[in-house]
Amino acid sequence: MEMNGQISFADEEEIRQLRQYANAAEAVLFSFGRAVGLSEIARACGCDQKTAKESMALLIERYEEMDTGLCIKEPDGKYRLCTKEEYYPNLINVLKLERKPVLSEVVMETLAIIAYKSPVTKAEIERIRGVKSDHAVNKLIEYGLVEETGRLSVPGRPALFAPTDEFYSRFDISNKADLPSPGPDVSAEIDEEVRAELKSFEESEGSQDKEETTEVGA
Repeated sequence: MEMNGQISFADEEEIRQLRQYANAAEAVLFSFGRAVGLSEIARACGCDQKTAKESMALLIERYEEMDTGLCIKEPDGKYRLCTKEEYYPNLINVLKLERKPVLSEVVMETLAIIAYKSPVTKAEIERIRGVKSDHAVNKLIEYGLVEETGRLSVPGRPALFAPTDEFYSRFDISNKADLPSPGPDVSAEIDEEVRAELKSFEESEGSQDKEETTEVGA
């Protein structure tokens, strides 16, 4: 609180504490080496999420003001300590990093479906693509771009897949809402393909039930 142009001792103490939280959050981001959620930062600092968010705002501002090779990004509402893109060549020169795998058209198509429709089952991916997608999904998991996030509550409990923090970081996207719009024509085409596949599946199931009924009656 400001009094006669002066900052009170209570305010100074609050600012000092917030800086300490920002330092702790920085240590967490550096040590984890992955995107960290606000709840994890709050738990590490021993404060509530509102205070943790304020400390992260302070830390982000600090990195923006400093002339450094690092920055903080927020993939999908989380925080990650990253190298600034302009310094990627320097890392490659020093560490001789291998180039990231080139994604084939099939793998990119599968990744796009998972990104836009997540969480999504492998069966739904295959209904949209019209072909088996085990290899493409497994490759995306191997590359760290896709992960299993749960199970669908239906018979068989199929796995649900969604993009990882690495996906959002690599493609420089903050969250699902920032994905480029596929456009009305593409969306309508996808919806039509899904409806056609579902209708075909239902007709196939109905035909099978009818055959079983006939066999029982015979």
